[in-house]
Amino acid sequence: MSQWRIVSQKSVFRSQLFNVRELVFRNKRGTKKIHHIAQRDTVVTIFPLTDKYEVYLISQYRYMLEKTALEAVSGYVERKETTIAAAKRELKEEVGIIAHQLEEIARIEMAGSVFKSRGHIFLAKGLEMGENNLDGDEEISLVKMPLDEAVKKVMTGEINHSASVIGILMLDKLRRDKKL
Repeated sequence: MSQWRIVSQKSVFRSQLFNVRELVFRNKRGTKKIHHIAQRDTVVTIFPLTDKYEVYLISQYRYMLEKTALEAVSGYVERKETTIAAAKRELKEEVGIIAHQLEEIARIEMAGSVFKSRGHIFLAKGLEMGENNLDGDEEISLVKMPLDEAVKKVMTGEINHSASVIGILMLDKLRRDKKL
């Protein structure tokens, strides 16, 4: 396996959501390679689950995909915020749910080549329904369905958001193993 080391790096573009960096790598033979990566803040993805194994997902228009997507509640971790605090905040803001139990069930790399972002997946239980507080540009509908139906939607490709797919399949496995 080749061992590349970073010789230099600099930020070439920064926005509210992304930081694009240029990295110069060198391998053992002295070969240099310039690589650009886009990095974004850590993301939390939350799966509110009822005692009857019903999961709450959201339906929202994704302009990048030019379609409405069915996915889990997700959002960025703000500066100086813990992942669990972000999960609680996003759940309340987007769908008005307060979870009295939150458990991190996975940590994932969202992509590994030119896009760098870490994700934390949470199971939310002990749910209390309330009012949401959406950001001005968000249009979100809450969708409640049996976990089995969510798994079917993953398997048919109707749900294809990566963290949502991972989380739904993990919840299904935990349920089958009687660990929920």
